Amino acid sequence: MSAWEGSETQARSAADEQPAEPPAKDPAIVALEKELESEREALTAAEAKRERERQAAVLKEQIEETRRRRKEEEALSEAEAKYGPLGKKIEALQTIEGLVIVKAPDGIKARKWMDQHGENPKVQACRELARPCVVYPPLERYDEIIADRPVVVISTANAVLKLAGLGGKELGGK
Repeated sequence: MSAWEGSETQARSAADEQPAEPPAKDPAIVALEKELESEREALTAAEAKRERERQAAVLKEQIEETRRRRKEEEALSEAEAKYGPLGKKIEALQTIEGLVIVKAPDGIKARKWMDQHGENPKVQACRELARPCVVYPPLERYDEIIADRPVVVISTANAVLKLAGLGGKELGGK
């Protein structure tokens, strides 16, 4: 090995031993990286906030559902105590909007209604039969329910006729 080659090898090994300075980062890149990090933190905070709000909404919904079910059970107990057993003197209908409890109608009025309206009565006729027999919810709430979901009137009228002993066949059926 020549002297020249030896000095070149020494120079290379000395350069290899010293850590090379990283190239200076471009200030524009540094600014973009900081902005990205800031946006990621904001995103994480927004996701956490949305999750907290969702959990709170779920808990509030569960509280309302439990409160509604408790009121319905209390109303059912009161109706059984006042009118008689479920399935004989009262009927409970579970709807999307909640429980509807009806009592048995006056038998003579139910027969007159059936004679007048037949097997395919209009919704208004069903309302006239069912509404006086609604025990729960209060009539104002019942009217709101049937305004939103008119088919509930048919179900309620069927339950009333069943309690009267006349509901062997569902209203509006073939």
